[in-house]
Amino acid sequence: MSIRIQKLEDALGIRLFERGPHEVTLTAEGRDLLPDFRAFVDMQDRMYERTQSSREFGSVRLGVAEGYEATLLPGLLKHMWQDHAAAELEIRCQPSWRLQQMIEARTLDLAVVTLLEEAPSAVTLCRTPLHWVAASGFELAPSMPVPIAWHRDNCLFRSAAAAALQDRGVAYREVLCSADSRVVRAVVEAGAAVAVMAEGTVPETLRAISDPSILPPLGSAPIQLLERPGLQSEASAAVKRKLVDACRGAGPPAR
Repeated sequence: MSIRIQKLEDALGIRLFERGPHEVTLTAEGRDLLPDFRAFVDMQDRMYERTQSSREFGSVRLGVAEGYEATLLPGLLKHMWQDHAAAELEIRCQPSWRLQQMIEARTLDLAVVTLLEEAPSAVTLCRTPLHWVAASGFELAPSMPVPIAWHRDNCLFRSAAAAALQDRGVAYREVLCSADSRVVRAVVEAGAAVAVMAEGTVPETLRAISDPSILPPLGSAPIQLLERPGLQSEASAAVKRKLVDACRGAGPPAR
């Protein structure tokens, strides 16, 4: 990919990216050309869909926020294979913030996420209660700061937990901050901290805990469906309908 980008920059005679030691960002020229590149990608996708429409139902690239895959995917896949066996699904499980970036970059068609701010063009599938979770046998010490393991700064669950604790005046300490949900889960399973998870995503190794004298209620979070701007394939439309029907017609997504 780096070689292809370099060739494109050489052909255009401009730099599209600023390359730092830890991140890559668009230059002013890159930001200026971004809408044109996105339009080109959309045109290419339309050409592909036209040539493939007579031979197959279509394909869809679906992103599912970490933690929701066990809740959403079994029912979705069952219905897709029953009703649209010719559809091709490519599924990615990533943090919500990463899936939003992939939607904006046109590398995903649909994404099920929970974000700090509700996207204007997103479809709200449902709202899910948030819970404090801990390992079996874990006990909070009233006189000590609450030990917490959570995700990076732009995580909705982290934001909700920090705001609730601060409003109640509860002291807490950060045991771990990670972009990987598996790492957060491992620390909680080890009994070193509590974490925040959505209802229906708490694994059997953990339990929801409630201690109103220490832990304030967290409320709920919106589960949203993001859609890639531009062309929507027949397969994408079918997956979108299945997700909306599952969440709105029967309460929480089927397990």
